[in-house]
Amino acid sequence: MRKFAVLAFMTGLAGAVALVVWFGAGAVAAAVAGLGWLGFLVFCIAHAPVAALLGAGWRVCLAPGARASVPGVVWARILRDAGAEVLPFSEIGGFVIGARAAMMAGVTGVEAAASTLADLTTEAVAQLAFIALGLVALAHIRPAAAVIRPILIALVAVAGLSVVLALSLRRGRWLSRVCGAAAKRWLASFGDVDRALVALREIGRRRGAVAVSLALHLLAWLGVALEAWLALRLIGAPISIESAIAMESLLFASRSLAFFAPNALGVQEGAYALLAPLIGLAPADALALSLIKRARDLVIGAPALLIWQRTEAAQAWRRRTGPAL
Repeated sequence: MRKFAVLAFMTGLAGAVALVVWFGAGAVAAAVAGLGWLGFLVFCIAHAPVAALLGAGWRVCLAPGARASVPGVVWARILRDAGAEVLPFSEIGGFVIGARAAMMAGVTGVEAAASTLADLTTEAVAQLAFIALGLVALAHIRPAAAVIRPILIALVAVAGLSVVLALSLRRGRWLSRVCGAAAKRWLASFGDVDRALVALREIGRRRGAVAVSLALHLLAWLGVALEAWLALRLIGAPISIESAIAMESLLFASRSLAFFAPNALGVQEGAYALLAPLIGLAPADALALSLIKRARDLVIGAPALLIWQRTEAAQAWRRRTGPAL
């Protein structure tokens, strides 16, 4: 599996480089340079509301009496995303890091595991809603676009499958056992798998909390579209907010289909290059946006992981040495 991940990473990297060269490395570099350091700082700061919404959406999945604060869960969510974006060869590293950070924020291992699964579920459903919204936007911008029909068919199929799986997980013991077996590899680090699945079903019964989590995640994905809109304005390639929603939502769909590609490297760049002409954006500017987003994720994610690792090491040292006399 690790060899496949390395091969996929190298293939994606080669594909990304080829796309930049094909559409003009000079034009892409000029667009990136047009952002400037101040613009890049603004772009990084603009991600704060998105991170806060995603963290709040996760916190809602926790029981009302859980000790973790919203800032603590937001930090855990930042670490989860950092693990996924900065550690490309870790299959589930981001989820494990995020759950451990949630435990450091005050929740139990079972709560961290169950809430992570619930958060991933609400996030996926919110992404489906975001993709649907993007299809509506694209149909308004480019009614004759050939990609609308196949994406719509795939979206309906995935939505139907998601409903079936959700109902089966809540009512069917067989799927609970399947999920338990699939999740055991990483859930075992946080407590009993069966207890975590019971806790997950308890979260599912809190329909109000699930609805709020869905709404917060959807707002976060709309915020991601606003980030793209802002970045393109800063590099001198403005598009409408409607166009940004269409592009970013279909990018989400592309990344989801290419879940096996580490960091969606090459896939993200290819999707941007294909989607850009549909909304009147030059492919070079779209590729510049992709590079800017990757740089932002690295600038935020790498220090966050270093801070987390140092905190983990300090806690492990205190447990090993015991209280000072």
